Amino acid sequence: MNHFFLSLLSKMTGPCKGKVPIKIHFFLNSTEIPCDAYIHVKGYADANITHLDIEGFNVDSVKDKIPAVVIGGLNEITIILLEEISIGNRKSKKLKIKGLDLLAKGKKSGAYVGIKKGGIYIGFRKEIIRKLEEIAKSIEPDLFDKTKSLLDFI
Repeated sequence: MNHFFLSLLSKMTGPCKGKVPIKIHFFLNSTEIPCDAYIHVKGYADANITHLDIEGFNVDSVKDKIPAVVIGGLNEITIILLEEISIGNRKSKKLKIKGLDLLAKGKKSGAYVGIKKGGIYIGFRKEIIRKLEEIAKSIEPDLFDKTKSLLDFI
């Protein structure tokens, strides 16, 4: 995957066409962070790559894009960042997302975590992007209907 495109992802927060809402539990270390989560589908709202948006909180980091390792679990993933982030008064390099089955238990993959106003976005490698798109398609199949014209969305 060309990570250059991750820097071009939309900085927009909140719901819109092409951002499929999903229910997850998001943790910084062991503290659950209330959030809204979306699978942001490629081709909508300036998304060049399908990725995961987690929003509803402010994040601070020295860098605006941080390399990470994703480790699969049972209906969850753990993300280990190479740089620390701060949410509220808590700092950590460890994120956990429960409620998404994206990677087999114990399997590892690379990712980037981007910092944006009001949250983060996570760009994954192709095998995880395919799973995100399968989930999004099961929720909103019209987003993947290639026969629709752009005029259908105006």
